[in-house]
Amino acid sequence: MKVCEIFKSIEGEGLRMGQAAVFVRLHGCNLRCAYCDSMYAVEGHDYTQMDVDEVLSAVDKYRSESGVGCVTLTGGEPLIHEGVDELLSKLCGAGFEVNVETNGTVPCKRCFPSLFYTMDWKCGSSGMSGRMRMENIATLGKNDVLKFVVGSVEDLREAERVVSQLSLLRKSPACDMPHIFVSPVFGTLPNETIVDWMLDSETMTRNGARFQVQLHKIVWDPERRGV
Repeated sequence: MKVCEIFKSIEGEGLRMGQAAVFVRLHGCNLRCAYCDSMYAVEGHDYTQMDVDEVLSAVDKYRSESGVGCVTLTGGEPLIHEGVDELLSKLCGAGFEVNVETNGTVPCKRCFPSLFYTMDWKCGSSGMSGRMRMENIATLGKNDVLKFVVGSVEDLREAERVVSQLSLLRKSPACDMPHIFVSPVFGTLPNETIVDWMLDSETMTRNGARFQVQLHKIVWDPERRGV
């Protein structure tokens, strides 16, 4: 598979925010989001061909040296890559707790006790909203994450609509919904605008939605790679 980089850092978003993890960034994506901050993992030839066992060995070296047991598989879009099912199986089989960051175009079908998904719903400002499918979001379980990156008031309204539709589709209490996070496109919609809107939204409040920022872009230079 095409591996852009493997590095140790902290989780910048989501359920493990602030926690140490090993990141495996695969190269290649089936979307072209307007605000993408990792185009080096989408286009060009900035990658190394590695087989599954080589990736597993590189990840396990971090665990041996520093005790990191969490892995985040990201991209690009990791779920479009040949061999990813085998990689997930071997990572989980080796005792790693795995987070798969995926863009919402691929259903999440691989299930292991130590695996969860962080799935995006691409709102209008991404330019990719038309590629989103509710049936993919519906594959998320209560331990998974549904993430909205918003850059406009229209994006906020779209996020609210999607959460409402998912809640009706599930016909279940909020505790059976995935964890919901809302974050700004870096440097665009003010944090205060998003938070005020979330506090006013009965749909987002009832379903436990949480506000977040990209922590790694606060700790380090926003353009820095490998963090």
